[in-house]
Amino acid sequence: MSMGNTSTSGHEKAFDPGNMNLSVKPGDDFYEYAEGAWIKSRPVPADKSRYGEFEIVKDRTSDSVKKIVEDAASNTSAPEGSLEQKIGEFYRVGMDNSTLEKQRLDPIKAEMRMIDDISSTSDVQAVSTQMMDYGMDPFFSMYASPDKKNSKVMIATLTQGGLGLPDRDFYLRQDSESIRIREQYLTHVTRMFVFLGDNPETAENNARTVMRIETRLANASFNNVDDNDEVKTYNRMSLEELQVFAPGMNWSCLFSVLGRPDVAEVNVRNPSYFKELSIALQEESTADWKTFLRWKLISATSPYLSSDLEKEHFDFYERKLNGQKEMEPRWKRVLNAENRAIGEAIGRVYVDRYFDPGSRARMQELVSNLKKAFRERIQSLTWMEPETKKEALMKLESLDVQVGYPDEWLNYSELEVKNDSYVMNVLRASKFRFHHGPNGLDRIGKPVDRKLWEMNPQETNAYADCNKVIIVFPAGILQPPFFNEEADDAVNYGAIGSIIGHEMTHHFDSQGRKFDASGNLADWWTPEDADNFNRSTEVLVDEYNKFEVLPGLHVNGNLTLQENIADFGGLTIAYHAYKLSSKEEPEMVDGFTGDQRFFLSFAQIWRESDTDDSLRTRALTDTHSPARFRVNGAVFNMPEFYRAFPSVKPADKLYRPESERPVIW
Repeated sequence: MSMGNTSTSGHEKAFDPGNMNLSVKPGDDFYEYAEGAWIKSRPVPADKSRYGEFEIVKDRTSDSVKKIVEDAASNTSAPEGSLEQKIGEFYRVGMDNSTLEKQRLDPIKAEMRMIDDISSTSDVQAVSTQMMDYGMDPFFSMYASPDKKNSKVMIATLTQGGLGLPDRDFYLRQDSESIRIREQYLTHVTRMFVFLGDNPETAENNARTVMRIETRLANASFNNVDDNDEVKTYNRMSLEELQVFAPGMNWSCLFSVLGRPDVAEVNVRNPSYFKELSIALQEESTADWKTFLRWKLISATSPYLSSDLEKEHFDFYERKLNGQKEMEPRWKRVLNAENRAIGEAIGRVYVDRYFDPGSRARMQELVSNLKKAFRERIQSLTWMEPETKKEALMKLESLDVQVGYPDEWLNYSELEVKNDSYVMNVLRASKFRFHHGPNGLDRIGKPVDRKLWEMNPQETNAYADCNKVIIVFPAGILQPPFFNEEADDAVNYGAIGSIIGHEMTHHFDSQGRKFDASGNLADWWTPEDADNFNRSTEVLVDEYNKFEVLPGLHVNGNLTLQENIADFGGLTIAYHAYKLSSKEEPEMVDGFTGDQRFFLSFAQIWRESDTDDSLRTRALTDTHSPARFRVNGAVFNMPEFYRAFPSVKPADKLYRPESERPVIW
């Protein structure tokens, strides 16, 4: 039995008209019309920054996962080194509040001493490398990923970092809200230095040093649009070239210390950042770098230390940035950390206990209908030439769809979980992932493994990987309202169908389209087709730029372009797959036609309440548009929507004349 049905079967309707706000016309705000009553009756709970179906399903799954970890924690006879021992020990130690309060900073004393002992630039590099080894990444991140121009092989990849605020523009924007956040950040960093034992004056000076260095690094960082650009972030260099380009680091020494002296080439995602970091490492004083590293240490570890440190971390990152009023209960915080640390180990048990194998088969059927609909869409596109169509169809054919859980599980034998301290278990798990995870350094130079996942089976999410030419739907999302065994086709195609279509379309969005059928960055488009595509996406950028999230704050149409294409394309393909699957006109349910229920079900999965702070932070950093605009942006571009809701007329607020509706997929 699928776990979703335990709480929905016989109680909840697959689509409940009682959640609608019928005082709003569908053409004025379809999102509000479809879900206004639901949203109004569900304000954001104090321990969340947003509340919608993703959070509700995640909570339901957390309750199941809690049983798994509690069972493991109470099994004292689990063999040492077994997965059960690791799952149980991690949770037991994390839940032991009184030990945490007693230990305070003791668990990270060795790391603090290591930073205190720094006396030269080469020490700065040595210590930052040790921190990297434990996933603290003070300056940048490094991992293995498919080589974008040789997608069969994993290459060492370097990506910018070093910032404590969400991204570079938080340091540079001059509006009053951004200035206020920088002041709050400075206060937060100061408090952390006081926790580390500095007197208030020293702490404040140290916080200013951190802010100055981070601002310097921010100035050289890619903005979030460039950082998502697959071409700009492909800069392959030999190790010798990197050494000449960024001489402030000893790169061969770095790779040797991390156990990979054999690495001969890297992809540097953000060259401007590494050039500036290299100069800064020579120019800034050793004392200032020590201050910087102390900050990175306490920032990375504070969520897993005593409550005063954890609260201070929460106060800035969740309360100030996202408007979350209070922490989730302790068990949930530990569970989140454990999911990040050893989530796939928990996922194996979750799938055995709670995942209905029948869901896998039903998903395959939905997927094959979506593929068929996408094929027909590509074949009948009027703006695309036959040779480009042929390549697009080859790519669609080679797309591998993975459902429920990975065919190959991560091997956790190298991971140690002990009862010394919570934070050390978290750091050892980071170290394990850094070396042996799906993107671990172990994998550099090895063939790409399409079977390894980058998401846990229990997650309420899905993803597309353009290098591996795969899309992945974990077990966690295969429950109502996303996927409902008992719902009619209209509801399932509008919900999980649109999500399947969304992930498929990612392989054909503004970045995904740059990869060929083998997952290589290659230009398979005729110049005319590329121009046509870009003209259509410019229309989409302009449309979303006009959406106002909060007074004076708009969606960033360039930052969200890939996701907006995927929403629009995915919903279009899901609609046509739905039409393929239903041979005769379905009966009306609750006074709505099948087509109307399809669009209403799509709106239902995105319904949510949000705090203003989280809306603001997400509008500035998230590649996804806020939910309201995901729904309204997609449906008002679709001719099928206007046919389903004939009451939507040109005088309505969100009506888009045909000449302004882009045709992409």
